[in-house]
Amino acid sequence: MASAIGLRVYLLTVHEKGDPEALKFDASAFNAPLPQFITQFVTKNVTPVRDDDDERSWFFEGKESDGSGNTKGHVHYGTFGYESTIIDIATNTKKYDRGVDDVEQIPLFYEFWFPEKRKIAFAAFQSFAGKSCIRRVLNKINADFENANPGMLFRAQKLLPTDGGSLYAKAPVKRLRLIKRNVEQDVTDRYLGTAKPKTVNLEVKLTAGRGQTLGLFKDIAGAAKSTDNGVALYDGIEFNEAIADVKIGGQFRPVGMFGSDSNAGVIDITSEIKKGENGHPTFDSVSEQCDVILSDFYDVLTSKKN
Repeated sequence: MASAIGLRVYLLTVHEKGDPEALKFDASAFNAPLPQFITQFVTKNVTPVRDDDDERSWFFEGKESDGSGNTKGHVHYGTFGYESTIIDIATNTKKYDRGVDDVEQIPLFYEFWFPEKRKIAFAAFQSFAGKSCIRRVLNKINADFENANPGMLFRAQKLLPTDGGSLYAKAPVKRLRLIKRNVEQDVTDRYLGTAKPKTVNLEVKLTAGRGQTLGLFKDIAGAAKSTDNGVALYDGIEFNEAIADVKIGGQFRPVGMFGSDSNAGVIDITSEIKKGENGHPTFDSVSEQCDVILSDFYDVLTSKKN
């Protein structure tokens, strides 16, 4: 989907070097405890952070914050460094020329959540049509936090393993999609006549009947596990992407299992959000879905620790 809206969820913990046990966020060993640090980090980065080598920029626009780390808003992610011509698609007339110093900027939802009296926190970041600045933001958090807290390690762990790992291992799966893009000539010959396009995308869908599921995520992930070269073999065809509809937050949501970096481990919420006149999802609709998903992650994670 051209403008797919996805969410990546991360577990945040802090450790003393050499100790795998997570520290409580109010430990006296901190110079800057993580909840307060996140609040200050968002506040400090409300002007563009530039990466001239990659020609990217980002900055925060906080919308909700309690001053103790819990914060939501937008990360405005931009690209620059090249010229382009902006055309009105309805009239096919030029509107203006974009210069090398002009930034093409999109709003991406973010949320940091610190459950009370826990050693863990959560971060969620939205992607738009595969575009995301998650790694840039997390890298800077890591560097700034560890600089402010010598001897401490900041960890951000993606919470939905693409191999069906422990967190949602027993979650039911309703549908599995196997995708192969730019199919070769010999494959298309099996299904198409002489009149066919030069390239096609092949997709196989396995969907359980009403009231049924295909099985558990761990089993589906094991059966559809990609090989070392990043493909899965099914019915003699090598597929390079897999998406499973996994039950998260009370409903089945598409989750990238393997494939392109933009899809792997991403929860697709496109069908659940509303878009504004600017073509981007509204803050409230993404926030609502994010709260449901984070709450489910928290329940699953803490129930496994009990």
